Amino acid sequence: MFNALSRGLLTSLRTAFAPSLSSASATFPLGLANGGRNTRWMPIFQTPAMLMGEIRGKCCLRTNKSAAKRFRVMGNGRIKRNKAGKRHNTGHKGRARVNRLSASAPITEKSIEKRMRRLIAA
Repeated sequence: MFNALSRGLLTSLRTAFAPSLSSASATFPLGLANGGRNTRWMPIFQTPAMLMGEIRGKCCLRTNKSAAKRFRVMGNGRIKRNKAGKRHNTGHKGRARVNRLSASAPITEKSIEKRMRRLIAA
């Protein structure tokens, strides 16, 4: 209930002081917004750049760096990956098999390709 009251107080103060304060210099103690726990100062009115940062943060995903190092987008738009099994223990494997493991391969399954595309933001 106290948070609802403090939110209502905060919005009424914003509307009351909006005409008299410029959007860049308007400040308000954060203590009232947080129920008196914090006494730092914060801007009442958000600049357009701050609002765009919030919107961008909600709509876009960050690139997963571990996936970006493992997968690449080829020229035709498909995603390529490296094959497993060539790092070590290759003494008993035939030369043709090791050479086959050296070549990269495309991701063939559509659902996995869609998931990788979302991870690497491609």
